[in-house]
Amino acid sequence: MLFSRLTTDWETVPWEEAVRRHPFLAGPDLEFDALFGEEPAHVFVHSGDLLVAGGAAVGCGIDDVGPHEDVEAVHVIDGDLTVEGTLHFSNEGHYPTLCVTGSVAAENLLCTSECVLFVAGALRVDNLLVTDLYEAGLLSVEGPSSVSTWLQLEIREARTYIGGGTEPSAATRVLRTDGGPEAEAAAAVLPREFFDGDRLDVRRLAAAAVAGRPVTVAPRTSRP
Repeated sequence: MLFSRLTTDWETVPWEEAVRRHPFLAGPDLEFDALFGEEPAHVFVHSGDLLVAGGAAVGCGIDDVGPHEDVEAVHVIDGDLTVEGTLHFSNEGHYPTLCVTGSVAAENLLCTSECVLFVAGALRVDNLLVTDLYEAGLLSVEGPSSVSTWLQLEIREARTYIGGGTEPSAATRVLRTDGGPEAEAAAAVLPREFFDGDRLDVRRLAAAAVAGRPVTVAPRTSRP
């Protein structure tokens, strides 16, 4: 899905004016010269909170995106973004960027490949946060976070910065699949249908999440 389909209410704002409204666009976290080769000519701005009902897969790394439109573009939601379901944001080769001036809340949030998501406020993920980022990919959250389970797959170089660090909270379960106790925990939390042997198929997991299917195993409860 293209960002224009999340809402049709995008205002085209010249770059200089957009930076005056939102100074973080010119900050150190978002290096548009490196992403685009130059500063963008304009920014697409949605004024006010945005509610997305159901799951959504956005970016230029999603199989069913189809024709690209203005792929080297910056989208700003000037308010809060609430997704009633799963948001899967993935880029491959192009870097449409999403910036949210308020907070982001979703049941599941999957940031994969080279997605670029900047959140000036807080992040709340009620179930599963997946980060599988590399090269230009970035998830940067300025405010506090509340995340139930974080499946962190960027092993070599962390591309996720939440609240100034890389740990959402002390209560968060951080899972990995590269061996050790975190890998055992991941195998216990994620359904076996998302694995090929010992290898996690992130695309399969993402498709299930966006379709509204369960992506974590319900915790077992002991009998009284």
